[in-house]
Amino acid sequence: MSEQERHRPSRRRLTSMNEKTCPPIVLAALLLLGCDVPSSTAQFTEQVPDRASFPDVAQAMVAHCGTLDCHGTPYRNMRIYGNTGLRWLATDQTLNPPCTTSAEVDQDFDSVVGFEPEAMSAVVAQHGANPDLLTMVRKARGIESHKGGTVMKPGDDLDTCITSWLADNTQTSACQRVGPATTPPPLPGTEPACEPGP
Repeated sequence: MSEQERHRPSRRRLTSMNEKTCPPIVLAALLLLGCDVPSSTAQFTEQVPDRASFPDVAQAMVAHCGTLDCHGTPYRNMRIYGNTGLRWLATDQTLNPPCTTSAEVDQDFDSVVGFEPEAMSAVVAQHGANPDLLTMVRKARGIESHKGGTVMKPGDDLDTCITSWLADNTQTSACQRVGPATTPPPLPGTEPACEPGP
């Protein structure tokens, strides 16, 4: 080999440590730049449907979803308390009182609106335009697998009750057709009572 051939640069590519480690470092930096860290003072404010019109919706849900083998059990993420299944207070018995108490309606409301807060907010912000964003609607309509099967179909009374409530235009007549009244008529000479009994 001549002197000139020995000093000629080799055709072999030389790689340095920097060339080997640079792509992972660049990738990591790009990923970090792409991640937006929320402000420590940022808060999510959930938009929820009207609480005042919920008792009729709650009773319709109690009648169709609140039995002990369905959402009327403490083992479900979305629990439904009421007179046909799971009671809020241990002193309440099934069907005694014969209606869902205001404390149970409060728990049902919190359970329903708290199940998927971001999706609920999106549906409410759109005035109920896309209720299928909510798992509870998709499952009840049979769009997703549901242990209880298809509970409602678009446009039926239960569907109208729930979706009209989500749209802030509760159709109480539809709710009352599918669920018993939240407060039973009082016996002659007595005051209506729908709160916890002995």
